[in-house]
Amino acid sequence: MKKYYLFNGQGGIGPFTKEELREQKINKDTLIWSEDWDEWIKAGEIDELKIILLIIPPPPKHNFKSPLIVSKKFNFIKYLVIAISLLAFLTIASKVISEYNTNSDNPDLESDTHKMQTRNNITNLIQVTTNQYSINTFGGISNLDIIVTNNTVYNLDQITVAIDYIKQNDGIYKTEYLTFNNIPAHQNKSLSAPDSDRGLSVKLTKQTITAAAINLCFDNNITPIIGDPDPFRCN
Repeated sequence: MKKYYLFNGQGGIGPFTKEELREQKINKDTLIWSEDWDEWIKAGEIDELKIILLIIPPPPKHNFKSPLIVSKKFNFIKYLVIAISLLAFLTIASKVISEYNTNSDNPDLESDTHKMQTRNNITNLIQVTTNQYSINTFGGISNLDIIVTNNTVYNLDQITVAIDYIKQNDGIYKTEYLTFNNIPAHQNKSLSAPDSDRGLSVKLTKQTITAAAINLCFDNNITPIIGDPDPFRCN
């Protein structure tokens, strides 16, 4: 089955089947690459993928007329309600963002609840990606960099990433580990991964994440206890 790679703005991720690409909600401008291509191609130029593209409709023309017969009074009330609701939403959102930024700039105001929420969502707040690495003609991966992005408001002490080198039959050829130390809040770090003489893609797994600032001890090999509201808190 043909596999595709998706460019996410920082590097290639994948591989994906055609159906898996559909779930990524790609559009005509998304860059795609496959093993039999020399370069990245926009999805809208690939005939076999046109059927799965997310289509963004153009805005209606000014002379567009709705087929529905609706009174002018009803339309006025409807748009007035929408405008008031939008204004209220923007006001609340602005207040929430302001309070969040205030708390982020003042560590003394960080509550235990906020730290627990960060611990519980740590795997979503930490992003692990690759660069656009090289796949050799007869298999094998080189020039592979791993990028870890810390999207929390806390300093992370250490993150270990497992790198599975995937063969053509989706089997794992080998696994390597990289350890990243001292990643500041809202920053990223990258490390070069070992080359492999086999493999067509890589799979990344966050193995361990530690942060003394929030008493975090995440270990992917340890299954959380069912019902534990704070499973990644250090004992």
